[in-house]
Parts: sequence; structure tokens; C-alpha cells
Amino acid sequence: MTKQSDYYYGQGKVYFAPYTSATKQWHWVGDVSEMKLNFEFDEQYSKRSIAGRLVNHKRFITFTGGNITATWFDRSFENLELMLYGTSATSKQSWQRERLNGIAAGMIVLLKQNIRDITIENLVENIDFIVNYELGSIQFITTPVKQPFIVEYDYSSVSGAGILNSSPVELAMRYDGINLANEYKPIFIELYRLSIDLVETISLIDNKSEFSGVETVMQLLPDGTKSPKSDFGLFGSIYKTDKFNTIYCNDEIIANDEHYAVY
Repeated sequence: MTKQSDYYYGQGKVYFAPYTSATKQWHWVGDVSEMKLNFEFDEQYSKRSIAGRLVNHKRFITFTGGNITATWFDRSFENLELMLYGTSATSKQSWQRERLNGIAAGMIVLLKQNIRDITIENLVENIDFIVNYELGSIQFITTPVKQPFIVEYDYSSVSGAGILNSSPVELAMRYDGINLANEYKPIFIELYRLSIDLVETISLIDNKSEFSGVETVMQLLPDGTKSPKSDFGLFGSIYKTDKFNTIYCNDEIIANDEHYAVY
């Protein structure tokens, strides 16, 4: 009969760090609703004739590999940089002077986002035009008599992530999990080297009653800095922890810590 400890229902946190960094600065990716470690292989067979019929004689595994599939919900700039092959971008607060022409009543003009102190030559706000300051848009109520005309405004600094302006980054991953089916015991997974695929789809407008997740795929690669003869090999490890053993000295307990150590 299967023991309770053989069941697994996992929850936990996922962390990434640049693979090439000497001292790893781990980044928590936020809410991950689902994560799977998938494996694949290629095989070849040698044939042998038995009683006049060819059969598979020996099986050879010619390739082994794997990948991680996960659903991310947090769209932080750090995550978007990874998923979109982007880099961080910032611009400073400043002011803008634009020349507009061919404007008619009802038209909407888009400026920079998050603006203030707008002035439009020969026009009055809320009579000739309406401004959405956060979105940086002007809707004209009347048709300006004198054209072209000048628009001046201040705009704030912005920060964000570029799209497809960088190369994919290799990552190290750590999963700190707990098994809800076995007394919340911890389980750990370390993958030494991953290459994240460019995300295929990011939903921008939704008609669902739940938050939109982003499906990500990361390819499992060998870590050439590790020895293939080591206990945990070149790709990664799955491990649990045990309590420290009680230490005795002259039949007296001198330590009985409840901390955990890697087994």
C-alpha cells in the first residue's frame, strides 16, 4: 500500500540569478501558478535477425535533455526583460514643444505620457480642448482658427523594459518548495544553467474572470564548470533536508538544534 509520504502536492517560490555571476543575486519571479520539469531523449536501435525476422536487438540513447515550462503572473520589468529579450530603459523628466497642424474638432492627439502644465497657443483648456494628463492626450472640442499652432508641456520620467533589444540571458534557477501532502516538508530543486525561450504570447486585453498568466519555456543546459562525476552532475539536483543529529559528550546532550542541513 502506498504511504502518505509518497504523495506530492507542491507549492513554493521560484528564484533566478544570472548564470555567469560569481556571487548570485537571486530574483524572486513572483506568483507562479504552475511549473513542470520535462525531459526528452532520442534513441537508436541495432537490429538482429532471429528465425528470419528482424527485431530490435539493442537500444542506444543518443540524446538527453529537458526544459522547464511555467506560468508567470507577475509582469515586473525584471520578468519582462527575460521574457521579451529586453533591457531596462529610463528617460528623464523634461519639457516638450510641438507644432500641430490640420487639427479639427473631435480629433485626439497623443503626446508623451504623464504630462502637466500644458499650454496651447490661442486656445483655452476645457473650452477648446480637454486634456488627459496621465495618458498624455488632447481631445479638441473646437477647430483651431489659426494653424499651425504651438503646444508646450512638461512630462515626467519613465522607466520600463525594451522589447527585442537584447540577447537571451542564461540563468540559474532555485525552487524552494513545500509538499502539502506530507506535513509541509520542504523540497528543493536547483538547475544550474537555463536558457529562456522568447515568450510566444502576452495577453493585453482579457475577457476572463482571472488574471492572465504568461507561459514560459526554459531549456535545460549543462553547466561546464561542474564535474560530470560529481554526485549531482551537470544539470541540477532535487533534494530534501534532514534535521541535525543530536551530539553527545560524556553521555550529555550538548546540541539538539532544530535547524536543517542538506542531506
